[in-house]
Amino acid sequence: MKRREFLRRATAAVALPIFLPAATLGRDGATPPSDQIPMAAIGLGFAWSVGADNPHTRMLAVCDVWRARREDAKRYVDGRHGNTDCRAYNDFREVLARDDIDAVYIATPDHWHALVAIAAARAGKDIYCQKPMTHTIAEGKAVVEAVRRHGVVFQHGTQHRSEWAFAAARELVRGGYLGELKRIRLGFPSGAHLPPQPIQPVPDGFDYDMWLGPAPWAPFTSRRCFGPHSWYFISDYCVGYVSAWGVHHLDSGQQGHGTDHTGPIEVRSKAIFPTDGLYDTPIHYRVDYQFADGATMTGVDVLGDSWSWQSVVPLARVREIHGDAFGRHAFGVRFEGTEGSAFAWRGGRLDTDPPSLRQIVEHDAPRTVPFDGTGDHFQNWVDCIRTRHDPHAPVEIAHRSTTLGNLAAISMTLGRSLRWDPEREVFPDDDEANRLLSYPMRAPWSIS
Repeated sequence: MKRREFLRRATAAVALPIFLPAATLGRDGATPPSDQIPMAAIGLGFAWSVGADNPHTRMLAVCDVWRARREDAKRYVDGRHGNTDCRAYNDFREVLARDDIDAVYIATPDHWHALVAIAAARAGKDIYCQKPMTHTIAEGKAVVEAVRRHGVVFQHGTQHRSEWAFAAARELVRGGYLGELKRIRLGFPSGAHLPPQPIQPVPDGFDYDMWLGPAPWAPFTSRRCFGPHSWYFISDYCVGYVSAWGVHHLDSGQQGHGTDHTGPIEVRSKAIFPTDGLYDTPIHYRVDYQFADGATMTGVDVLGDSWSWQSVVPLARVREIHGDAFGRHAFGVRFEGTEGSAFAWRGGRLDTDPPSLRQIVEHDAPRTVPFDGTGDHFQNWVDCIRTRHDPHAPVEIAHRSTTLGNLAAISMTLGRSLRWDPEREVFPDDDEANRLLSYPMRAPWSIS
């Protein structure tokens, strides 16, 4: 039911001696439907159901190109809401055309993020977009322009910004408690290798052409679209784990360093790519960023970590790629200064050297960086929809963090160091690299 229709009926029923459930009126602590934010999930990927589970939102639509998945999602949402109001769609444009939907949660593959986000902004929908924000740097700039032009509230799925340990590490860095920041170390997951796959018929109920969307046409094989993180390792849809997952840590590094609205001036990377098979993004890699203030940020994939895939590459070759960072990076974010260090990871883990530094952030020292204390990234977005303030991970910051992953991928692809102008967002005097700031989209799709 549209909110306007709900209010009209509620007004007409005032004079009638009827009884409504307490939850409908919000008397039992529940949020009444009239106060819930009506939303939709577009792409039923990671954590799409958070909008159905949150008491302050009401999911009216689910959209996915796989019929079985969207029908399952509709059943889940209907079960949560105790009705059959949720509608299932194949085409996201039909969702955005509904004037009773105010917000969308985007969890499509990466190559679709920009198109859906721009269309949602133009339709006036507030946006929660899973990470990384876009597939290319040019797409990121276009999303920033659309979000700000249309005044919608945008939250990026880099939820470390809403977690205490990362906020505490940021406070230690930005408050000067570590002395002069010299180096940031990041640990990423490794990539994967997959042997050549057979061409298969497209399953019934799967709109494969729509799944490909702006990406180049390719024959269908199930591991292209389905399976554990399958498309993460195919460059037509994602630049690999350095951005698909690594954007979490790149974002935290930017945040602690205080470079949310700018970026590095140079990027150097090395990578080992698969030599055959379906996957073509790096299996193992190292990336080094140089910032104007002299600080460096180094990220490597962490061998042997539970998040990493089993390597098919000889250890000696991996050691060669990692160089002096081999075996020194834990899966997380470490800030190293002239007077101490701080390591942050999920679940509230904060390790400091010296240990006494932890007491600074545990005992309410004056904060140099605002933090509202909530660990719920989705709820932060919901709250900001009501206030119209920027959430913890607004669109400009999302773009800058995603850019770091794309810079690394371009350097890996070209196999050389690159200079970067973070103000103009170009590679100075480097036409070869600048051509990789964007990729052509398959007709009829375009971000313009």
